[in-house]
Amino acid sequence: MSGPLSAAELAALVTAGEDSFTEFKAAQSSTRDVAKELCAFLNAEGGRVLLGVEDDGTVTGLGAWDEERAMNTVRTLLDPPAIPTWQQIQLRGAMVGVLAVERGTEKPYAVGGGEGRRYYVRVGSTSREASREELIRLTQASGAVQPDLRPVPGATAADLDPAALEQHFGGRRSLDWPALDAGEREAVLVSADILDPRDRLVTLGGLMCFARDPRAHLPQAEVSCVAYPGTEVERELVDRAAVGGRVSIQVRDAVAFVERNLRSSSTLERVERVDAPRPSEVVLREVVANAIAHRDYAIGAPVQLRVFADRVEVLSPGPLPNGVSPAGMRVGVTVRRNPFVVQHLVQQRVMDALGRGIVLVTEDLLTAGLPEPRIETPEGFVLVTLAW
Repeated sequence: MSGPLSAAELAALVTAGEDSFTEFKAAQSSTRDVAKELCAFLNAEGGRVLLGVEDDGTVTGLGAWDEERAMNTVRTLLDPPAIPTWQQIQLRGAMVGVLAVERGTEKPYAVGGGEGRRYYVRVGSTSREASREELIRLTQASGAVQPDLRPVPGATAADLDPAALEQHFGGRRSLDWPALDAGEREAVLVSADILDPRDRLVTLGGLMCFARDPRAHLPQAEVSCVAYPGTEVERELVDRAAVGGRVSIQVRDAVAFVERNLRSSSTLERVERVDAPRPSEVVLREVVANAIAHRDYAIGAPVQLRVFADRVEVLSPGPLPNGVSPAGMRVGVTVRRNPFVVQHLVQQRVMDALGRGIVLVTEDLLTAGLPEPRIETPEGFVLVTLAW
C-alpha cells in the first residue's frame, strides 16, 4: 500500500470495485465502521479505505470526514494503535479521502476495548469478525504466544497419563516424583509448562506429549495413513489407519505403517535377488516427526500420510513458519512452531536435536541413491515427498 495515489490511480481503483485491498465507505459511515475495515487490513496484508465512495462506486464526497477525524479513529479505536497514511484527492467533482495501512506488525489488532473488543479479518472484499482459530493464528504470527503453551479448553490434569509423567519425571535425581502429593505435582506440571499457570488447563504441548488420548480434546491430532496399490489416488486401498496417541506414539506407529506397506521391487543379478533402495527408517521417522511437531494444531485437519508404489507423501497442516522457505529448509534454516513438542521429541531421540532434519534426510537419501526430498507448499499446507 506504500506510496501516494495519483488521481488516475484512484479512478482505476474506484472503477475496479472493492477487493481484498480496497474498501469503499460513504461519508455517513461511523468511526467504528471505518476502524473495523482498517483493523481487518492490518490483520491481513494491508489495504485502503476510500472515504466518500458509495458501495456501488458512486463518488459522493467526504462530508464530515477530514484528516483529524480519520487519525483520531485510528488512535482511539484500534488496539494496538497503527499509523496510517492520508490523502485527499479530487475525483468526479467531489473530494475522496484515502486512508491506507500496511500489513500490521503487532497482530492481532482489535477494535474497541473491554467487552466490546472485536477482532476482524479480511476475506475477499468483506471484513468479518475473526473466528477463534483465526485469532489463534494471528496471535501465533505475532510471536507473542508460543502456540504449544496455550491452554486447551476442557483439558485438565485428569487427561494426563500417569505412566507418561512417571517416565518423564521419575528419573530425575532432583525430583522424587513418586513421593510428591497432588499439590506438589501440580506445581511441577505448571513449572514444566504442562499445565497453564492461570487456570490449570493442560497446554497444547502437555496434551500432545503426555495425555492418554489427545484426540479427546483435539480430534485433528492424528496421522491419517493410506496406502494405495499403484502410483495414483484410487478407490482400492492396500491399507489404512488413523494413528493417534501422544506425539512419540504417532511417529512410531505412522513409520511402522509406511514400512509394512513399502513394496520393494527387486532384480535378479546372477543368482542373487537385489532389492531396490527405499527410504530408511531413520529418514521416514525424521520426516514424519517434523510433520507432527511443526504442524499448526489450530487447523482442524490431521497430518496425512500416503504410501504409493513409487513414493511416500507427508502432508502437514499449516504453512511454513515465518521466515522459512523450502530452499532454506534444504540448507538447515528452521523455525520451531511448537518448541515444547519439538524439545520433547528431541529428548525422546525421535528428532534431530539441531534442526538439521531435512539436511540429514537429503544426505541419507542421496547416499542411498535416491532423489532428494521434494518440498512443496500448497495453500495452507506443507507437502514432503520421498520418491524412488
